[in-house]
Amino acid sequence: MLRHGWLRQMPAAFSAAVLERSVLQEFEAGASIYAAGDGPGGMYGLVSGGISVAIAPGERGPYFAHFFGPGDWFGEGPAVSGRPRIVGLTVSRRTELFHLSLRAIDDILRDDPTSWRHFATLVLVKLELALGALDDLMIRDSAQRLVAVLLRLGGCRGPTPSRMPPHIIHVSQEDFAAMANVSRSTANAIVRRLEAAGQVSQSYRQIELLAPEALRALLAE
Repeated sequence: MLRHGWLRQMPAAFSAAVLERSVLQEFEAGASIYAAGDGPGGMYGLVSGGISVAIAPGERGPYFAHFFGPGDWFGEGPAVSGRPRIVGLTVSRRTELFHLSLRAIDDILRDDPTSWRHFATLVLVKLELALGALDDLMIRDSAQRLVAVLLRLGGCRGPTPSRMPPHIIHVSQEDFAAMANVSRSTANAIVRRLEAAGQVSQSYRQIELLAPEALRALLAE
């Protein structure tokens, strides 16, 4: 948890306070962490496994929108605002999570009121992620748009973090095609080309990014 993601960028004392007050929880594949509309219930940090993020902002949905991997934290919005959840989270495979309760967050803030800046940083991280996803969906070329979505889901849309776990995305072909705004047949054809080039490997409901740097190079062509 200290090698990847939000806590890696935070001061050591704050990171230690978060981990000391977090409770380890285990979930089996298919379990729901929370749904859109649920009340605030603290934050979660992904230790191992994977989490699918579903959104339903308009008349249609919910849609699979993102995939969290080890080191990612989420749930900070309602914890900060007190408002209901705006996304739903489902476990993609056996998963371990740290849960930081609202009470634990209050304890950290009481001990060090300036810690609110560190929690706010996570909100900004998610805003940057959302803006980046919107920008990627404006890419006109369908193959480049799909590659950009793959990189985001794999946690390496920007420079690939060092010592990062394998970039494995658990997603159905239908959901992945919808995320990239292409037909399922188009998505399958593009992924097969990437696989033939040795840049990805796919199996049932799973895509592994083998060469993130090579995939990013495709976006510059």
